[in-house]
Amino acid sequence: MRHYENLVIVKPTFTAEEIQASVKAVEEVITSNGGEIAATTSMGMRKLAYPIDKNERGYYQVIYYSVAPAAIAEIERRFRINEDLLRFVTIKYDTNREITAWNKLVEKANKAATPAKEEPKEEAKVETEATEAPAEQEA
Repeated sequence: MRHYENLVIVKPTFTAEEIQASVKAVEEVITSNGGEIAATTSMGMRKLAYPIDKNERGYYQVIYYSVAPAAIAEIERRFRINEDLLRFVTIKYDTNREITAWNKLVEKANKAATPAKEEPKEEAKVETEATEAPAEQEA
């Protein structure tokens, strides 16, 4: 199994739910062809360098995965058929140096996907301390 990265650009005319459904469909194409998705990163809505099908913007999604090299042709064929996608690009990570870079990108994507839960708790403590202080002064 080799390591790959796909950047897909989804049409901007969709609602948030439709965009997520399109992204899930892209992930389903990868997994149905024997791929294992390591991480995904949403880059959000961005301005395109040039208009594509009269669209000035697009929703960018990056997917890191491992799959057998023979499955890439079928995955790309299914991406070409999908009318929800404006563009896509597949990047293959082949050498040891590239695979190390892929692993770092996956770690970074996974770290960004799981926000730290400790930070909001600290803010909540500060708010409760601030509200308790005036109550003590009144008594």
